[in-house]
Amino acid sequence: MLSLNDLRAQRDNLEQAIEARERQLGADHTDLANDLRDLGRLSHELGDVMDAQAQLQRALALHTEALGAEHPESATDINHLGLILHDIGDLEGAHAAFERALAIDEAALGQDHPSVARDANNLAGVLKDMGDGFSAREALDWALSIYMKTLGPDHPTTQTVARNRAGLG
Repeated sequence: MLSLNDLRAQRDNLEQAIEARERQLGADHTDLANDLRDLGRLSHELGDVMDAQAQLQRALALHTEALGAEHPESATDINHLGLILHDIGDLEGAHAAFERALAIDEAALGQDHPSVARDANNLAGVLKDMGDGFSAREALDWALSIYMKTLGPDHPTTQTVARNRAGLG
């Protein structure tokens, strides 16, 4: 795990790289979208949720414009926004974001894709926090079945989801 100083240095470096690319390509160039997502994720890790939301919304706008609202890249941005909403206690907003990301990924990638498992796992967390243990268990069962098939039982992600599922009984 990276230290706080390492995360700050990464964010500073990424901000500088984005500024340079913006000067070269323009502020609304789609090639910036993934870097903006990464910047949003770093800001989230550092606890700067306002900056994280702003960067992720900008990434989502660029991905949506370039690839469409039903593209898995847009779903990934929506998923990350859902994580922030969950962290700040907006359970309804997080639920809507995870449901949306899940619908996009399932339609675009199929029911057995790891991105669908990621979305189902995140949805389960918010369902649990909303008091819907039954639906949370169903979502975790789905995520776990996908990860068992695609990553295997010994993968750290599979093991984390299995622990989440075991915690719900």
